[in-house]
Amino acid sequence: MKYDSVVIGSGITGLTSALVLAQHGHRVAVVEKNRLIAPLLRRFKRGNVWCDPGFHYSGGFEESGPLSVLLRYLRMRDDIRSLPMANDGYDILYSNDREIPIPCGLERVSDVLCTNFPRSKNAIIMYIKKVKSIMEATPFVNFDIEWSDFEKNSQDTESLGSYLDSVGVEEDLKDLLGQYGRYLYGTSAGEVPLCIHALVMGSFYRAPQTLVNGGDELVDAYEKRLKQEGVDIFNNSPAIKVEVDGNRRLKAVKMVNGEMLECDQCISTIHPSLLADILPGDAIRPAYLSRLRGLENTNAPFAVYLELDHLPEKIAWSNLYRLSRLPDKSFGIMACAPTGYDNKKKGLCILKESPANTLPKGLYNSHKQTSAYLEYKQEETDNLVSQFKEFLPEVTGSVKVVASATPYTYERYTGTPSGSMYGVKQSVDQIKLSSITAIRGFYLAGQSIHLPGIMGGVISGFLGASNILGLKTIWNKVRECR
Repeated sequence: MKYDSVVIGSGITGLTSALVLAQHGHRVAVVEKNRLIAPLLRRFKRGNVWCDPGFHYSGGFEESGPLSVLLRYLRMRDDIRSLPMANDGYDILYSNDREIPIPCGLERVSDVLCTNFPRSKNAIIMYIKKVKSIMEATPFVNFDIEWSDFEKNSQDTESLGSYLDSVGVEEDLKDLLGQYGRYLYGTSAGEVPLCIHALVMGSFYRAPQTLVNGGDELVDAYEKRLKQEGVDIFNNSPAIKVEVDGNRRLKAVKMVNGEMLECDQCISTIHPSLLADILPGDAIRPAYLSRLRGLENTNAPFAVYLELDHLPEKIAWSNLYRLSRLPDKSFGIMACAPTGYDNKKKGLCILKESPANTLPKGLYNSHKQTSAYLEYKQEETDNLVSQFKEFLPEVTGSVKVVASATPYTYERYTGTPSGSMYGVKQSVDQIKLSSITAIRGFYLAGQSIHLPGIMGGVISGFLGASNILGLKTIWNKVRECR
């Protein structure tokens, strides 16, 4: 079968790239290893609780926000119903016996931080100003930038930690911002580039929102538009080989059933390390393949989903984060489907980082629920529920575990090595992969390449498509949707 473009992977980046290309008249195919597209974005139901494995909330959904502009361009914004989080504390942080509500709005965030860390007042003002300036200078986050002023951002070599040190932030606040940020992009303060921190956290600071039906809201809208644009979806069809000609130009993508999808261009949105086994060795330098295999990843999540008789009001429209320098003492608590519960039961998700070295040896290679795996899963679940009950005594009545998701679960659904939460670690210590490869017509996109998170994934989809359509073409069209 012959296509203009093939997209490998149907996460939010892959679906976005496919839709952008289709809207520009390309015949597009999406290749996905799972039986359904967007496996991590989809909710699943256990008992009376809808569980969201990949979406809880995001910045960028406000009227003029990046996600709203880009989704209007994709002709799907009206199908996605977003809801604001608590204005005075969408996230409530608990650290060193402090309770710090993070309100909506950059200036209000500044005021709250200054109140709690008065010795760092001047540094906080500089930090917020820096976050704002980075957002204003970044295309696809600020759509007022003219093409004549458009420049691709260069690699940022300054970390959040070094920046905070340079402006004189006290250590407790530096720890707070670093630990908080890890939940939203997966990298420590000493490693994360300042620009990544600013773009991710800045979008949350401005106006975080959740969705009426969680990740399903996005999946349903994408499925509708992909069908309208005639994009072909190949589910249960992992790509196993990229075929090239003698000039290292892309010829086709081979699927596991042996079928060849001939194409002129391909965008891969899967974890870059997985490409080491499907790229042709005679067209790619061994050093590049070795680099792909050796990429350092963010940690995986461990999630527990609860059904409660009563949900404290403070968690209905806010997320709670207990932050600690001890990783096993930190976790986040998010409400599930805050607008509609069956039988008046309430749902919560408890999320924590789970470093791969905490798992039983050899577990990930077996892909079987061994006794060691089941014991690990039960022990981690019990510990997390116990910490939750101690932390939030306002919870009364029954607390029932309806599901747990381990790093193995996330790896199985996404194919991402060790179930990494945000893919490749965005770090000043790790050279960033280019979206352009040695194979002509073969490109990379996804949160491992550009920006983590839902907003980052959508932006990456546009950037991936821009390698084929031309960045100026896309930029000028997108700006019309402001």
